[in-house]
Amino acid sequence: MRCVLSASAGLVVAGPFGAIVGGLVPWVWTRLSAQKPPASPVNLVMMLLLIELRSGVSVLAALIAASESVPEYASLKTVARVARVSGLMSALPFADEELRPVVAQLARAQRSGASLGGSVRRMLDNAVASERARRLAKARTLPTRLMIPVTLLMLPGLVLAMYAPSLLATFEDLTGGLT
Repeated sequence: MRCVLSASAGLVVAGPFGAIVGGLVPWVWTRLSAQKPPASPVNLVMMLLLIELRSGVSVLAALIAASESVPEYASLKTVARVARVSGLMSALPFADEELRPVVAQLARAQRSGASLGGSVRRMLDNAVASERARRLAKARTLPTRLMIPVTLLMLPGLVLAMYAPSLLATFEDLTGGLT
């Protein structure tokens, strides 16, 4: 149904070529959106840890609560179990690549006596800043990515809408009235 609607819109805007492109857009869109890897829950884990630590809970209790809140993150559950038994430094090898810096920073802060909430807050701020920079870089490429669709689909319709009345009037003057 989406293909038919977008093909109809493409036909109105850019003729037969627009209908073909418009009919393919929903199909391509679903293919591209299905290929995205699932987002990592590390930011969610850091947010949960920050909330737990600021409420006065210990690091181990915060890890356990975060692992219960995000049950699909198996690495966090393993880290929480090992940390409960033998400490955060022993749990470090069980963390995956994305969780390892968080666990290492928590272990370092716990061992040195630094503020755990402050450490998690800084890591969360850094993660948010890098995500924002990545999204801004992607947004900066938008004009370049829109150049072909605007040129091929919108401009022909705009030119036709602007020049069609004057062309019809010129043809009517040259050929005489249709009646």
